[in-house]
Amino acid sequence: MPVVKNPFLSTDARGSLFGLTASFSRGGNTLKRKARPSTKRGSALNRVRIILGWLSRQWGELNDDQRASWGAWAQNHPGIDKFGDPFIMSGFNAFIMLNHSAVRLGTGACMIELPPEDPPASAIAVLTVVTGAVAAGDIDLSWTELGTGITADFWEIQIAGPFQSPGRKSVDSRFKFITSVEGAVMLETVGGLDLGMWYWLRVRYVAADGQVTAWQYGQATPYLGGV
Repeated sequence: MPVVKNPFLSTDARGSLFGLTASFSRGGNTLKRKARPSTKRGSALNRVRIILGWLSRQWGELNDDQRASWGAWAQNHPGIDKFGDPFIMSGFNAFIMLNHSAVRLGTGACMIELPPEDPPASAIAVLTVVTGAVAAGDIDLSWTELGTGITADFWEIQIAGPFQSPGRKSVDSRFKFITSVEGAVMLETVGGLDLGMWYWLRVRYVAADGQVTAWQYGQATPYLGGV
């Protein structure tokens, strides 16, 4: 960032012109390239924005008693922050959190106006992630459950990778949604992965009302086929 004497031919120049921004600091007048915020336009991100905007409008349609019930639910169901510590969210945040999960994996008809009364019907007891056995690029997942899964609910599967070698722990910021299966199913094959690379996968149970259970993690390398 250069220090200049007379930006835009004006010693008091401030603001942007032709992609350049003039400003003043303790070092004097400066001139730098205008910052251009990064805007991701991926279809998945756009869908998330659409869902969140729609849910915000739906919150505005709720009556006072419905909003109060979400506030009470939030008080009794603390969230977990990025440091692993519990915190109390607002009723609005609780409404958005549960309904976003429900609508994202289902449809708009899955939105609920009142908070759920029951916990999720199931959760993962043991997750097994291994090299596939049929097609090149496959990783097989299977799990046992605590409870009994419901067909109308979901198992959500996310993936992180590829990585050059197995890791000691997962990198949560790298995970992205890959697929979901019915709540009564307890296996899935993820295909089309890069041969010779390593992947982390994680699975959780998502009730149709948006409640989620804790992620369970595993890692493997894809099947090499006839290699």
